[in-house]
Amino acid sequence: MSFVSFSFVGVQLAALVVRALTRRSRVTFLVGLLALSWLFYAWNVPEYLLLIVFSTTVAFGAGRLLAATPFSERAARRGLLAASLTLNVGVLAYFKYAAFLSRSWISLAGGLGFWTPDVATADIVLPIGVSFYTFEAISYTVDVYRGRIQAERSFLRLACFIAFFPHLVAGPIVRGQEFLYQLERPRRIRMRVFAEGTYLVIRGLFLKMVVADNLGHIVDQHWRTAGAGKLSGTLAMTLLIFFACQLFCDFAGYTDIARGLAYQLGFRLPINFDAPYLAATFTEFWRRWHMTLSRWMRDYLYIPLGGNRRGPVRVGFNVVLVMLVAGLWHGASWTFVAWGAIHGIALLLERALGLARDARGMLTRAVWYVVVQMTWILSLGMFRAEDIRQGFLVIQNAITGLATLPSPVPAAIAIGWWFVLPVVALHARSLFTERRWLAATSGLERAAYAGAMSAAILTLYTTGREFIYFRF
Repeated sequence: MSFVSFSFVGVQLAALVVRALTRRSRVTFLVGLLALSWLFYAWNVPEYLLLIVFSTTVAFGAGRLLAATPFSERAARRGLLAASLTLNVGVLAYFKYAAFLSRSWISLAGGLGFWTPDVATADIVLPIGVSFYTFEAISYTVDVYRGRIQAERSFLRLACFIAFFPHLVAGPIVRGQEFLYQLERPRRIRMRVFAEGTYLVIRGLFLKMVVADNLGHIVDQHWRTAGAGKLSGTLAMTLLIFFACQLFCDFAGYTDIARGLAYQLGFRLPINFDAPYLAATFTEFWRRWHMTLSRWMRDYLYIPLGGNRRGPVRVGFNVVLVMLVAGLWHGASWTFVAWGAIHGIALLLERALGLARDARGMLTRAVWYVVVQMTWILSLGMFRAEDIRQGFLVIQNAITGLATLPSPVPAAIAIGWWFVLPVVALHARSLFTERRWLAATSGLERAAYAGAMSAAILTLYTTGREFIYFRF
């Protein structure tokens, strides 16, 4: 079930009715919310509901056992944590990586001349959102282990946290300490909060249905050409820029819708994007792009590996490993491994040159800004590619386009630049606010934006497309 569907509208309306009718009974509200969340998840493949119930049960059981085990019994607590992580990561690994690892092993063994059994490696249907809710279950268990939050005594509350339908499929990745306390809030409807949620929903639908889907249509039509042999480099670079805008609007649009729906139900979800195309360093970029994943990787992988504490060689290893894991998190393909490696090496280079620090001259900052943004755009050649060879050719063609004079592209492709303008406008408004050249958007300004975006949704939307991050 997609946000852009009549069936989902029915789920959200039902949730609002449940909220209105159960203001005096918190338990009844949570039961209704969980039922709707599980219905949302089971809509397409009902059997996969068992997976999210299993993940929730493992997290709940581990949390209760950790709460009953004193901190002095370190070995027992570590064993409980390890068992919980093994079960949750095991489910994720099987559904997301089993076929990929099997194909890779058969290909490697065959290339080396070893005999391999003739075993079918049909792709396993990936449960939607499994990467997101598995990470939430893991973060909850680790936070209980570290003593940062209390273990939940109520399975209902924990299940509502993990299965909360607005952020269930594609984030943002929410932590227990950010969400669980909100379950105790009174469910009074405040029009100011409801209006803010409605504005976010409209903005998210505009970014998805008008900008991302129109650009995606152009990119899909011409992508194979961009990965062909001798080709206009301008075309390849144009398609990469379009895809950079498509990816941002698709994912940021989903996040806006999720945050807006949560507001309407009385919950606050964390911001996941903060004008990433303003970032002047790679470090800053990952603080602005998919912020909840970046923080998750930092707190639950980078810091436990040693973070910045064990010398430059170990720090370099940690940085590259985290980015490789981030690449694999996005998809079971060597193209995502290559994409992660590109950004791991870029972060290492930035550290080695001392360019991550803010104390830099204007010229240096401007030049490095161009390097950062062009590296991101070029790396998307791997992110979008069907295989390593295609990704390499797209990047090669795009670099050729940078090194030569621009050549004309077909009008059907050039029209995509009109759909890039909203991305430019959004980032320009954020820049003016950050520099304090303009105040934060007022209610009147937002109302004007909402009207214009609503008109665009009704007139410029294209054929409905799946959210890109549904695949992850």
